Amino acid sequence: MLEQKKVAIFNDLSGFGRCSISVMLPLLSVMGHQGVAIPTAILSMHTEFPHYHLVDFTDELPAYLESFQKEGLCFDALCTGFLGNERQVQILKQYLKHADKQMKVIMDPVMGDHGHCYPTIEPAIIEKMKELVQEAHVLLPNLTELCLLCDQEYPEQMPDDAFLLDCCRQLEAKGPSQIVVTGMEQDGRMCTWVYEKGSVQKVWNRKIGNGRPGSGDVFAAVVSGSLLRGDSLVDSVQRAADFVGDSMELTLQMKTPHAYGLCFEPLLHRLMD
Repeated sequence: MLEQKKVAIFNDLSGFGRCSISVMLPLLSVMGHQGVAIPTAILSMHTEFPHYHLVDFTDELPAYLESFQKEGLCFDALCTGFLGNERQVQILKQYLKHADKQMKVIMDPVMGDHGHCYPTIEPAIIEKMKELVQEAHVLLPNLTELCLLCDQEYPEQMPDDAFLLDCCRQLEAKGPSQIVVTGMEQDGRMCTWVYEKGSVQKVWNRKIGNGRPGSGDVFAAVVSGSLLRGDSLVDSVQRAADFVGDSMELTLQMKTPHAYGLCFEPLLHRLMD
């Protein structure tokens, strides 16, 4: 029996729509870890739904995190996701200053996709995120976010190896030694670029459907859960990519509306071993 790990999830919490903390908790749990929610915002449903209700949790975060510190709670890993404003980035940076130095920081720098920033992401947040990635051990940007972090123009087709290698080296110089670049497509297949301390491997999967809300959170959770089990980075990425693909295939078979995210629940048992 593996020792149970405690994983803090610094992300928003949506009640409906299968994304962020709502999907990361069950995925980490079925993989044997204890997930702990640190909500940056609480939503009735994610923002693709026109009638969502959102409560910004920024003002509550300092006291929320302080209560953990007063209890002496330590985490084996911290997974970060959507940060809604500059202040949240600063709060997280401050928390990391006092956190256990053995804690693995797995960071998904959620800022945009398909060459565009999300509506809430302002230039100031991008600049703060460039500073925050210095605290990461594992970085999980998609191609858009990689370009934003490295001040590169977004390529309209899959970039060559030299472009990706240069970006990864640039980020590694700031801190993270393990970088996983997602969201690249070529010849009907999806490529995930896995960079680790100067070496590169590519994980290829067939393209199934189009990206859905929460698919990145599912990917990040499975990568995180696998790494905490002691799996290699490339094996963790392969498992996550396969799981997202299988979940997408099932979701399409079930004719699930796009905004409802991935129907991963019937496949959770696959992550238990």
